[in-house]
Amino acid sequence: MKIALIGSAPSSIRLAPYHDESWKIWACSPGAYGVVPRSDAWFETHRWEPQVPGKPTTGQPWFSPEYCEFLTRYKGTVWMADPLPPEIPNAKVLPVDSLIAKYGPFFFTSSLAWMFAMALETEGVTEIGMWGVDMSASEEYGYQRAGCQYFITLAMQRGIKVTIPPESDILQPAYFYGITETSPMMIKLTARRNELQGRIAAADQRAAQAQNESLFLKGAVDNIDYTIKTWVAFQTFCEPKIGPTRNEDRAT
Repeated sequence: MKIALIGSAPSSIRLAPYHDESWKIWACSPGAYGVVPRSDAWFETHRWEPQVPGKPTTGQPWFSPEYCEFLTRYKGTVWMADPLPPEIPNAKVLPVDSLIAKYGPFFFTSSLAWMFAMALETEGVTEIGMWGVDMSASEEYGYQRAGCQYFITLAMQRGIKVTIPPESDILQPAYFYGITETSPMMIKLTARRNELQGRIAAADQRAAQAQNESLFLKGAVDNIDYTIKTWVAFQTFCEPKIGPTRNEDRAT
C-alpha cells in the first residue's frame, strides 16, 4: 500500500499522484480543500469552531462555511479530535492516546505528524509520500518541521520507502548544534551575515540622521507657512497703534 500525505504548500501540492489509483490520498487543511482533486481520507485535528454564515467574526477563520460544507459532504473518513461534530457523518475519532503511547508526546507538532503516525500504523504500507509539505525553517511552521522528520526517520528505519518531491525542503536537516560551526559554508555565511548586519546598522544610523534632518526642515517649512499666512499681505487691514513707552508716559 502507498499513502500520499497532502499538505497545503503550493510548491508541490499539485504534484501528488492523484491520477494513480495505487496511491491512497490523505489530505488536511482548508488550504488543500479545493485544490486536491481526490482523496480517501481527510484530517481536521483542530477544535471544531465553524463560522456562522453571514457573521465572519464568529468561529475560527479557517472554518469557512465553504470548508465546513465540504467536510459535511465528504465521502471518505474525516479524522477529528473528540468530541465529533454530529454534522459530519463520516467523522471518526483520531486515536490520540494510543498514538502518543506508542510514539511519545514530543513530535506531534502538526496535522502531518498525526497523519504520518497513522500511515505507519496502516497494515501493509510500503511507501509514504509527502506533497504540499515544506515547513520552511524560516517561516511560522518551522517548529513543526522536526515532528515530520522524526516520523520520516521511523519509516526509513522500518524499510518503508519515503517519497518527497524535490520542490520540498522537508528532508533538509537542521544544522548540527556546535559541530556545524566548523563547516566552511557555516563560517562563510556567518561572516557574510555579520557584514550585512554591520551595513544595516550604518544604514539605520544614516536613516535616523536623515529623519532628524527631515523633521528639522519640516519645522522650518511650517514656520515659513505661518509667516506667509499671518504676516505677508499687500497691505494691512489696520495699522497697529503703538502706544508710548513707559519713559514717554513719565515725560507727559
